[in-house]
Amino acid sequence: MKRAFLFLLVITFSFGILSKSTNAQINVDPDKKWSRVKLDENGASNTPSDYKYIQGSPVYQKYDIGETDVLVMPNYRILPGSNVTQSELTIDVHPLNPLILFAGANATPNPVSGIYGTGVYWTTNGGTNWAGFNNPPFGSNSGDPAATIGTNGYFYMGYITGGGGMGVAKSTNNGANWTSSVVSSNTQDDKNHLMADKKVGSPFENRVYDVWTDFNVSNAVLKFSTDNGATWSTVKNLGSSLNPGSHDQGVNVQTGPNGEAYVTWVIYDAWPGGEDAIAFSKSTDGGNTWSSARVYGALTPNGNFNFGIRGYLKPTQIRVSSFPSMAVDKSGGANNGYIYIVWPQINVAPAGTDPDIVCMRSTNGGTTWSAPLRVNNDALNNGKEQYYPWCTVDQNTGQLNIVWYDNRNTTSDSTGVFMATSNDGGLTFDNFQVSDANFKPKPISGLAGGYQGDYIGIAAANNKAYPFWADDRTGNYQAWITEVTFGPSIDHTPLTNTENITGPYIVNAVVSSVNPIVAGSIKLYWGRGVGALTDSVVMTNTGGNNYTANIPGNGANAVYNYYLAAQDDQGFRSTLPGGAPANYFTFEAATDLVPPVITHTPIGNTAQLRWPVDVTADVTDNIGVGTVECEFRINGGTINTFPMPLVSGNTYKGTFTGTAAIGDVVEYRIKATDNSSQSNIGYLPASGFNAFNIIDVLGLVLVIDDDVTLANRISPDKGGYPSDGSIPLGASANLFNTTLTTAGYLVEQVTWSVFNPANLNNYDLVILAAGLNEGTMFNDQTKRTAITNWTLAGGKTIVEGGEVGYQYRATSERDLQFRRNVLNDSSWVSDRTNDNLVLSTPSHPIFTTPNTITGPITVNNGGAAGWGARDEVTLLNKTGVIRIANWAAGSAANPGIIVHNPNNNPDVCRNIFFTFAISGFADQTKAANLIENAVTYLFRDIVPVELTSFAANVAGNSVNLNWNTATELNNNGFEVERKSANSQYSKIGYVAGFGTTTEPKSYSFTDNNVAVGNYSYRLKQVDFDGSSEYSNEINVDVTGPAQYSLEQNYPNPFNPSTLIKYSIAKDGFVNVSIFNLLGEKVATLVNNNVKAGSYEINFNASHLSSGVYFYSIEAGDFKAVRKMLLMK
Repeated sequence: MKRAFLFLLVITFSFGILSKSTNAQINVDPDKKWSRVKLDENGASNTPSDYKYIQGSPVYQKYDIGETDVLVMPNYRILPGSNVTQSELTIDVHPLNPLILFAGANATPNPVSGIYGTGVYWTTNGGTNWAGFNNPPFGSNSGDPAATIGTNGYFYMGYITGGGGMGVAKSTNNGANWTSSVVSSNTQDDKNHLMADKKVGSPFENRVYDVWTDFNVSNAVLKFSTDNGATWSTVKNLGSSLNPGSHDQGVNVQTGPNGEAYVTWVIYDAWPGGEDAIAFSKSTDGGNTWSSARVYGALTPNGNFNFGIRGYLKPTQIRVSSFPSMAVDKSGGANNGYIYIVWPQINVAPAGTDPDIVCMRSTNGGTTWSAPLRVNNDALNNGKEQYYPWCTVDQNTGQLNIVWYDNRNTTSDSTGVFMATSNDGGLTFDNFQVSDANFKPKPISGLAGGYQGDYIGIAAANNKAYPFWADDRTGNYQAWITEVTFGPSIDHTPLTNTENITGPYIVNAVVSSVNPIVAGSIKLYWGRGVGALTDSVVMTNTGGNNYTANIPGNGANAVYNYYLAAQDDQGFRSTLPGGAPANYFTFEAATDLVPPVITHTPIGNTAQLRWPVDVTADVTDNIGVGTVECEFRINGGTINTFPMPLVSGNTYKGTFTGTAAIGDVVEYRIKATDNSSQSNIGYLPASGFNAFNIIDVLGLVLVIDDDVTLANRISPDKGGYPSDGSIPLGASANLFNTTLTTAGYLVEQVTWSVFNPANLNNYDLVILAAGLNEGTMFNDQTKRTAITNWTLAGGKTIVEGGEVGYQYRATSERDLQFRRNVLNDSSWVSDRTNDNLVLSTPSHPIFTTPNTITGPITVNNGGAAGWGARDEVTLLNKTGVIRIANWAAGSAANPGIIVHNPNNNPDVCRNIFFTFAISGFADQTKAANLIENAVTYLFRDIVPVELTSFAANVAGNSVNLNWNTATELNNNGFEVERKSANSQYSKIGYVAGFGTTTEPKSYSFTDNNVAVGNYSYRLKQVDFDGSSEYSNEINVDVTGPAQYSLEQNYPNPFNPSTLIKYSIAKDGFVNVSIFNLLGEKVATLVNNNVKAGSYEINFNASHLSSGVYFYSIEAGDFKAVRKMLLMK
């Protein structure tokens, strides 16, 4: 039965490094490089007789895992032989033909006397027959197989060459012939993986990606081929930006549904030891560019960043690791695009004190990740070991399939092979054993110490899975496989409550199966009354896999229950929901009297600069939501309403209308009406209104938090010592936020990963808060460059963090422009452990206004080693860059606080750098005072463009706009924008500003020839640096004239131009023409349909001679003629 799991992360701290487990002991592995198959320097030894298993009769295993039955066929070897060993297995399935499987293994003679390399094996009839080679037909090599098949049917096998580089073999005809290419001739390559883009229609279909660890740089690297493996791109370093303390290893590459390419691997920061982080890299341009991140890291109970199992297991000491396996859903189903990563974990929740398999997922292309979930469902901390998982997604069904070694059903010296499936996007897992015999794992005699193979494999397609593993039940390691078949698949959208009491209630379903469905077995079971299931009906096929049946109504209010079932000709039966009849769907048919349920977080006090604001709510109803709207009033006035349309899921969103001034009180409530016959109405709040104030603010501040993961609180460069875990993540950013909000600033807080540089001009100040982050803070060159350019254009910054100076030191020169223009330091000196901050300029306004701050200031250590809390740096030799504080034990010339006053003007401050974690201040009140003082100093030169009024009046078909300002700063001018009821805002004019002034200024603009209708106007105030801000909207009604008219031209006489005005009372065809004294038409000014309104035409008569002329109008029944005199 499926079970729901709760995501938990339990973190405690203690001392010690390798206290792994009393139940499953893992010993340290001193050898970094693993995967290249090599001979044991000590030679081969004999296999103990008690390690040999005798194969019995074929075993068929059948399981009921909830919604469906599962049949596991008898295990068999794909290319058996007593004179060969096969280990470290890989398998793939043809993306368009599920009968073709392609596999590989590390192969050697048995007993081991040498190395064949990468064996290749294939079947073209779904496993009925297998063919292949233990000794590879493309030449011997150093193994590490990675198999993939493209949509073109080409077999690709990746491997390590005999010289230690990367190679790929290819067959274009199902294994009949082979060619190979060298991807890398490096001698320090290790642990590779290979994948073709197997999605039909992908922009990079059949592009092949080869990824591995280059131990010359200790990073994950990649090349790709656009010509089916004939040639390869330049190398792409995926891991260097993540700064592993030791190295990257265990790479896995996959592709997404739209041509995305993904790579995951583990990071070792504190070698020797277990895995410290899961890394993830993404490319959306076919592998040309990549963005990488650490997406998982966790503290063990002993205080280490070490969740992995790298080392040795079992009495025989087989080597194990936490290398990840990844799979991507490209099925086009409900979970299309989901990315899954699985690995073994120990001593960190959700794993216990013995190795467990965990899985995390991303539903948004790797932007964010769930907490890991435990996959194996045996009892926690039971001393049983799960290791070497591999995962895949059935691209026909979207089912996630995972295989691993597991000894829950046997003794500690033995193991079996288990699978898990998930049909809900990796939230719950069903476990079952697929090996029909256990075996006793041991190293392969004659190969490297502890080696029995470093991974296994699994492929899946068309509701079948093929787990593929190595075991030595016959006395020598062989490649074993089985076929796992799942019962019929039933898809159905459950019925919801209805007011239809007469019925019928139509139940539709899609039923698919690998095996033929038994006639009449697709049934709807139903009953009326609480818990009743009394009747059944055979569902009717309506074409293809579509089936339907009806539940009859009885004309009265009732509760209905039902479930669906189907069976194939192999005896597999499936139900929906799983576990039926104990589980079933239910709905009620009755007159609905239940109003919608509204969930909404009330809006807090809002800066006038942010008006109009959005209102968002989640609304649900048992029948269905009809409409959602917001009712509001300002200062107790008339109640107005605006709609809140559905934007996604159950979320509705709308925007306030009208204007609001500082000091106004806005009251509002959300109203939702359902689709029932009663039109039930729900309100939130149920009575009265929510309320918030329109407030003035001192400035707009963006706080960017980059102290968000425990993994980044350990420096890979400094011995792997973690920062102070008692200080919460994001403590510095939160302190900036709360302090400045309380002081009267409008503060928004985001993480570095979410921060969008396109929004920089929306803020007066940007604060980069790294806190106790010891890793790669602000790790995005594009974002750093945007901030640098923004501050060079006048934007203000505060940068804070105890390791920022170190990470951006001159010797590393990660970002020269960022260091010189934002940090304004020259070089890093030391961590300044156990040191206090001295005020070198105690009279500086940052220490006096508005709060008095005295020194010295105690800054606590960032952790046991004293790192993470403070840096000593040298001052940049740049005009206007000064120090106002230094470290007591450091050089007096070296700053603890750096201030940048451009052009040496003390009245203008652009950048401040706190070379410490402000969350580490022993006195947090003093920390808050320093923050407020620093921002006050930065804002001294900010004189906003303060709009004191904006009004409009209508005169005929002209709209006159008038506005006033109290002060202006860098005001280039105002763009005037207009929209009608059926259009968007567009620019209709521009009025120049007065630059910077503290004197009141008045402005006006006239919009002429405006057609009849309702219009909204607003001003877009634009600074000289291009930043802009909008005014409130004002609304006007331009009404039509009561009667037709043709006015006398002006001036008259004229030379050469004159203005002709006319009014149209109703929409219609209008002609305005000019005639000479002979009655000849000399010009046509208007000859088309015109909307009601007043108009004016500028008539230029430069082409006519002097004299008397007549102008006439014809509009419906209205006709008029007037005389004018042209005098040249």
